[in-house]
Amino acid sequence: MLIRTGIAFQAFKYAIYALLAINTAAFFSENFASVSHTYKDGLQAGDIIVAYADAIDTAAWLVLLLMLELETFVIPDEKLKGWTDRVITTVSFACWALILYSLYGYVASLGEPYGYVPYAGGDPCGAVGSGASLALGLDDYAPLDAGNCKTLVDGAWVHQSHGAFISDATLGVMKRLAWTDVVNAAVWVLIVVILELEIYLKSSKLFGTRFFFAYKGFKVFLYAILLVDVYYWWALGDPLDAWDAFLWLVAFFFIEMNMLSWQEETAKKRAAGQIA
Repeated sequence: MLIRTGIAFQAFKYAIYALLAINTAAFFSENFASVSHTYKDGLQAGDIIVAYADAIDTAAWLVLLLMLELETFVIPDEKLKGWTDRVITTVSFACWALILYSLYGYVASLGEPYGYVPYAGGDPCGAVGSGASLALGLDDYAPLDAGNCKTLVDGAWVHQSHGAFISDATLGVMKRLAWTDVVNAAVWVLIVVILELEIYLKSSKLFGTRFFFAYKGFKVFLYAILLVDVYYWWALGDPLDAWDAFLWLVAFFFIEMNMLSWQEETAKKRAAGQIA
């Protein structure tokens, strides 16, 4: 049995899930704050997934994580049928739809940093008091004022559609952060596709085979990419994304332990002739 069922172990696991819920609220707050700067004419229905990609994506992943917890640890295999199975499948499908839609949102969000053009006007400080903003990072804006406009003296870019200025250095960071969001979201989709296939195909039939270790190795490679993303977010000065990405890695460590325990137990039952 690979899963420890002690109170302390389980409490730590669910504390991680609770921290992810707190992060979801933090992303909603961050996205809401940035909307006032990037959608000054009002947010259209089609823009919601772009404006709130972080929050919607994290919320959908959190619910899907709980569904995986139910499937791989909480609910015994013999009870995972009938209406219980249908509810979990339906909720998981809805989460998948939102996750894939959020991936589209991240890709569409690339239009934000690439929407800036070189500022050809006079002194950017002349725009102070006009309602212009200064982009401090991805989803991070502040009203342009006499103090922060001085960061634009070495080169300024402007986003004409929402009147936001940005410095050369910050624009480079914003682009890298936007691409990291896309890569991170795509890798997580690949990882959970593998996990869902393991559950659906009852891959414990392959437990210990060469194929089993091959796809486990592929997952380790994907997790390594996510670990690099954690470092990259932190190095680029985005601690919330770095912290959130780290928590997700810890959360899926527990899911992986659940999967290994489930596969091992099912393989033993199959070897004993208890299941086909």
